[in-house]
Amino acid sequence: MEETSKTNVATPEESGFQLTKEFLELALEREVETFSTSMGTNPGDNYMSIMHGIEVTFKGDNKSNYYLLKCYPANSQGKKEFLDDLFSKELFMYQKFLPQLKELAAESGAENVVDLSVVPVQAGNLAGQPSAKFTETAWSSESFILMTDLRKTSGFTMADRFQGLDLIHTKLALEEIAKLHALSWAYKQKNGMSLLNTKYPQFVGEVDGNADTMKGFCQLMVHLSNSSLQMAEDKLGASHPACKNFKEFIAGYEPERMNAFMRKTGIDEKSVESQLRIQPDEDKDYNYEPWMVASHGDCYLNNMLFLYNDEKKPVAVTLIDWQVIREACPTVDLAYFLYLSVRSSVRIPNLNELLSVYHDAFVRYCEVLQVSVLPGFSMETLARRFRRAQIYALLVPLPLLSIVLKPKENAAKNTEKVDSNEGANIFNSVMVGFDQNELLKDEVSSTILNLYEIGVI
Repeated sequence: MEETSKTNVATPEESGFQLTKEFLELALEREVETFSTSMGTNPGDNYMSIMHGIEVTFKGDNKSNYYLLKCYPANSQGKKEFLDDLFSKELFMYQKFLPQLKELAAESGAENVVDLSVVPVQAGNLAGQPSAKFTETAWSSESFILMTDLRKTSGFTMADRFQGLDLIHTKLALEEIAKLHALSWAYKQKNGMSLLNTKYPQFVGEVDGNADTMKGFCQLMVHLSNSSLQMAEDKLGASHPACKNFKEFIAGYEPERMNAFMRKTGIDEKSVESQLRIQPDEDKDYNYEPWMVASHGDCYLNNMLFLYNDEKKPVAVTLIDWQVIREACPTVDLAYFLYLSVRSSVRIPNLNELLSVYHDAFVRYCEVLQVSVLPGFSMETLARRFRRAQIYALLVPLPLLSIVLKPKENAAKNTEKVDSNEGANIFNSVMVGFDQNELLKDEVSSTILNLYEIGVI
């Protein structure tokens, strides 16, 4: 799909967004000479919105400028309230919170160490809310974000979700995640805040207080978990204790179990640890105080862009897609990232080393930001809390592998709000051809086996 300003309008058929010369001039505050549009992401790479690539030349300047427009998916009718909440979170992060974190780093003299990479945003709008640029225009009823396309302007690229991240990419990503966590923790300390979500409601999880959304999401996860069980049984045998234990785990899949990792006041450590098959030794001196930081919420390789040097080695990573931010334990982000982005052949033998990379980075960043670390934070405590976060890995990342590892040619357009009536439909779409997906089978079965062997289930 290629359109230019000669026709004065490019209407991406997937979203119906009126992408015109007038819109671009309003958003970019410059006179546009020509523009063209293209698909901004590959099929299956984006689930809650549509991305459009835009190439623009301005009057008096022959240089091409590249942007991405993020807007409603085509099937958003009836779901815009849910989607508007996601856009609200992301705009809040780009326009308010992330700039505050970068300012904090600069004030601490740590901007060259805790240099959180952020995509430049040119414009954004939330449907129905006052906007200096877009009120009473054709776009006032739209939620969207217009940002720089770092892939075209700086050479960033997205990793292959099927291959997963190797050790070098994984370590680099963990250091960037640690920057986000440390900066948000420092922000709380320097502003005398016990919780971010008391000041910023955007940090309340998107399912908190929404029973239908939680019910629908859990329903979908149960469907996908049962398929994961079938794959594990095919590989390991239905009589294998790992399969038996995972079957029991699925039978106990309730919204309350998910909510334990999303509580606004933090995880009840004793309660969650009691769900482990092999529980930690009693330690009367252990500090059970919750750890709470700004959590990306959807922290996996499709929401990361990597930059490479001339030797093709990754040297920088940028986190993108901030639509499901929440305040949570850092180990929830870590479990989500490691179980969705890193194949088991890399993750399992290197897990302690990877946790050590995160630990050392977090400590280093807190030092240069001149704040204390999280209460009781140590390598031993991090490993202990990550182990109970592996329950979360079974609840969410493991089932989601069926979506992440779905072949591109069969990529489902999973842009629906998951309510109590839609989980089965999305499941049926996702699982087309899963019985031939050997990569998915191997990944699921090896993960379930490992979590049995270490006593999680």
